[in-house]
Amino acid sequence: MTLDDAKTELTNLVLGVSPDAVLRYKKRGSDELAIRVYAPADHEDAIREATRERSIALLTEHDLDVQILIYDISTSLPTEEGAE
Repeated sequence: MTLDDAKTELTNLVLGVSPDAVLRYKKRGSDELAIRVYAPADHEDAIREATRERSIALLTEHDLDVQILIYDISTSLPTEEGAE
């Protein structure tokens, strides 16, 4: 699995539970990526549940470190940096 594959998979998981979430990406090397998720506060637990096991599997099985950072969109507005 590539980092781009992992990014796509986790993006789909996030958007599956929070369709209006805004995502920003920051690649930190060939095997590390931070995904900043701006979503309603009441979606935070669902996003964590949807991505936790897969994030751990990516790290332990594929040596890909993909971090999901969740922000309340009502208090933290997404930056343009990392927009796609």
